[in-house]
Amino acid sequence: CLGAHLPASLLLCFMRAVLPLSVAFCTRNSVSCYRGRSNFFRRDANVNTDSDASETSELPDATPIDATVIDGPFSVNKFASSGCWGRRPLLVRSAFDANALLCGADDDEEGCSWPSWNNVALLSCEDDGESRLISHRPGDPSSWELELGPFEDEDVCNILNGSKDYGAAESEDKWTLVVNDVDRFFPSLADWVDQEYSFIPRWRRDDAQISLADIGGGIGPHVDSYDVFLIQMSGTRTWEVGKRLVSVEEEFNSLVDGLDVRILSNWEDDCRRGNVDRFVLGPGDLLYLPPRIAHCGVALTNSCMTLSVGCRAPSANDMISRLAEIMTNSFSGKAVERIRDDDLLEGDL
Repeated sequence: CLGAHLPASLLLCFMRAVLPLSVAFCTRNSVSCYRGRSNFFRRDANVNTDSDASETSELPDATPIDATVIDGPFSVNKFASSGCWGRRPLLVRSAFDANALLCGADDDEEGCSWPSWNNVALLSCEDDGESRLISHRPGDPSSWELELGPFEDEDVCNILNGSKDYGAAESEDKWTLVVNDVDRFFPSLADWVDQEYSFIPRWRRDDAQISLADIGGGIGPHVDSYDVFLIQMSGTRTWEVGKRLVSVEEEFNSLVDGLDVRILSNWEDDCRRGNVDRFVLGPGDLLYLPPRIAHCGVALTNSCMTLSVGCRAPSANDMISRLAEIMTNSFSGKAVERIRDDDLLEGDL
C-alpha cells in the first residue's frame, strides 16, 4: 500500500516543484532586456572549456553539405523557403541595406541601428562589457592566444592603431576584438534583432556579438553547437565553410593542444580535399550557419566589423542540471516542501 502511494507522491511533489521553476526559467530567459541578461546556456564563442568534452553526438552520413546562395533582402519567408534552418549554410547577398543600417568604422551618427567601431571598442573597456582579444601569427596553429577584458582605454587605442605592446608593430601578429551582449547597451540594436529574428523564440536567442578586425584578423577554424547568423557590417571578410558535419568527438580529437581557444588542427586537410566552400562577404551580406558546421572567417580589409546573432542550444543535461541547481539552492516554495501523504489512510485499506 505504501509502495503504491510513494512513487505517485514523489512524482506529484516533483511536478509541483519543477513546473513553476520551469515557467520561471523560460520567462527569465525570454525577456529581451538591455542589461542584466542571464548567462544560462550561453554560447561558448570559441573559448576552450572542458564542459562539452563528455558530450557525444550522432551525425548523419557523410554526404557533402552544399551551401545555398540567394539574393536579398532577408525575410522570414525567404529564409524558411530555403529549407536551410538546421540543415545547411545559407548565404544571402545584400540581405540588409548597408547604407541604411550599417555604421562604418568612423561613423558615430545618432540613430544608427548598429553601434560604430569606436562604440564597440570603448565597450570592451567597461566592466559590464564581455570582451576578449584573440591574436595569432598566420601559418602557426600553435600561436593562437586569448586575453579576456575589460581592457584599458589606452590598450584598446593601441590595438586599433596597430601599435600595441603585443608586438603587432614589430611582427605579423593578427588580432580580433570580440564584444558580446552589444545589444544590451544599444536598445536600437536590440529592437532590430527582435524585429528581424522574431521567428526564433526569445529563450532560444542569445546575444548580438560584434567583432572588430584589421586585415588577416579572425578567431580561427572552429565549430559551434548552435545556429548563428553572421552579418557583415563594414569591410569585407572571407568565410571558409565546411561541407560536412563535425561531431563533438571529432572536434575534441582534432583541437590544437595547449590553447585557450578551440582551433581545429585538421582544417587545412579539409581545404585540400575540397570539403570547404569559400565566400567573400561585403557590407549587408548575411551568412547563416547551422550547428556543427566548421567555419573560419578572415578579414580581407581593415575596419572589418561583423555582427553575430547566435542562438542558445541547451542540452537536456544542461536544463536538468540547471533546474536541479535552482531547486537545491531554494529555501522556500514547492521545491522544499516535504511529502505529507494526507490521504494515506483514506479509502479502502
